[in-house]
Amino acid sequence: MQRKSFADMPCPIARSLERVGEWWSMLILRDAFAGTTRFDDFQKSLGIAPNMLTRRLAALVDAGMLQRRRYSEHPPRDEYILTARGRDFHPILVELVAFGRKHFAAPGHTVPKRYAGVFARPTTAGKAVEAART
Repeated sequence: MQRKSFADMPCPIARSLERVGEWWSMLILRDAFAGTTRFDDFQKSLGIAPNMLTRRLAALVDAGMLQRRRYSEHPPRDEYILTARGRDFHPILVELVAFGRKHFAAPGHTVPKRYAGVFARPTTAGKAVEAART
């Protein structure tokens, strides 16, 4: 079954889903917000096949969510850094975390410590409310 493209639809939700709607993409962005930048670290964190990770990282770079930056010439190695567009996705992930905790929380499990402060909801006073409280 071939996936439908939303790229030419006028709806901003559909057009956004075209860029970040694949589940691996959101998990890669989640890890990028937690400080992951290198291929091997994404792979270790996600347990994703290398060929799939390569495709998803390339798609996020093409969408302008991540920027590829060379950190080693021999052997050639790149890291993946959030762009301004990628950083603008943060509030969406914060709300997705809050929604997931409220409606689909795994009993007895909490958000891993490496994400604890990354996906906190801001309060009206500008202070963060830890997502674990929702």
